[in-house]
Amino acid sequence: MFGDRWERIVAERGAQAALYLADGRATTFRQLDDEARAVQPAGDHVMVQGDVPQILRLLLAGFLHGVPVQLVEKDRSRRIPACPPPAGTALIKQAVGGSGVRRCQFFTFDQIAADVDRLHAALDLEARGTGVAAISCAHSFGLTMTVLQTLFNGVPTCFAPQPFAQPLMDAMKHYKRVFLPGVPALWKAWLRGGVNFDNISLAISAGAPLTLDLERMALEQHGLKIHNLYGASECGAVSWDETLDLREDGSDLGTLLPGVQAEADAKGRLVVTSSSVGLGYDEPLAQESFGAGVFTTSDQIERNGDRLFFQRCIGAGINVAGRKLSPAEIAEKIMRASKLDRLNIYGAQSRDPERCQDIVVELDLPQAEIDAAFKITACSLLAPWEVPRKWIGRP
Repeated sequence: MFGDRWERIVAERGAQAALYLADGRATTFRQLDDEARAVQPAGDHVMVQGDVPQILRLLLAGFLHGVPVQLVEKDRSRRIPACPPPAGTALIKQAVGGSGVRRCQFFTFDQIAADVDRLHAALDLEARGTGVAAISCAHSFGLTMTVLQTLFNGVPTCFAPQPFAQPLMDAMKHYKRVFLPGVPALWKAWLRGGVNFDNISLAISAGAPLTLDLERMALEQHGLKIHNLYGASECGAVSWDETLDLREDGSDLGTLLPGVQAEADAKGRLVVTSSSVGLGYDEPLAQESFGAGVFTTSDQIERNGDRLFFQRCIGAGINVAGRKLSPAEIAEKIMRASKLDRLNIYGAQSRDPERCQDIVVELDLPQAEIDAAFKITACSLLAPWEVPRKWIGRP
């Protein structure tokens, strides 16, 4: 299925740019096709890790050679799936999600295409110009909004190597029309950093709640409407705010996308039914629902007609500026570095709404011993975004 679709894109757009780099240089669809076909998978899968050029080329290589492609963040090692990929697996994501447990998720081509095409049609991406990849394309939101739009629908992607204001402007300035996906923390930085948004045809935010204050700032100071998008890596996009005016309620997640059904279960969690729900996890937990077209989220959502309203996430995952983190992974690293055998990690609401949550650690140590030297040692194995902001010890 993918091969025929890609061949049509190359036949129709072969000489057109598939990927733009920040300096304006471009790789055409035909060049991308040649590069991908020259890649020979070393085993039963292709591991995709790196920046957008590598991700685009290796994704295409795996798809064309018919072997599963596993996405791995640049700062992570590959998680070997705990079970063989189910028949028909084309894409393997390793993500934390709302559960707070890092696992592999399996998807077929049809499930990937359903999500990509649903967003392509609903957001009219064919008419939006070039997609700007300023956020990680190893995460579902960035992947589906940019790189997969290139491979499945022929929409060019522009790679912004750094998500900061000046590199972003340098990347976008070459094009008359671009669409820009971001998380609220980045939108806040871009709005305050003096980014010129004149050529943005569509601004999309996902990964964390979009506050009314941030949305209002964009409208009043820049005439820019940021559209709120909601979804999960397991099921793809669920709803989006298609309006051009300021929302009245910050919990408003917009209307359900075509082909997506959603209802709350007895615990208030949103249960999503759609053609883009994946095959399942490599290590499912008890009482989870993921597969056969149905996914139960960790989010408590209220529904009013076709419009969704976010209440809270009841999963153990910690959301730091749109990045989902595992409490168990952070705890293991701190214990290994500090030689402690017990502690508790969780997320608490941040005073910075765009940050979403702060990481909190509770230690069985006197508070006086949790000094700067101890924290430096305890955090030595952590990535910057995994460092706790609050340390709680005994009085």
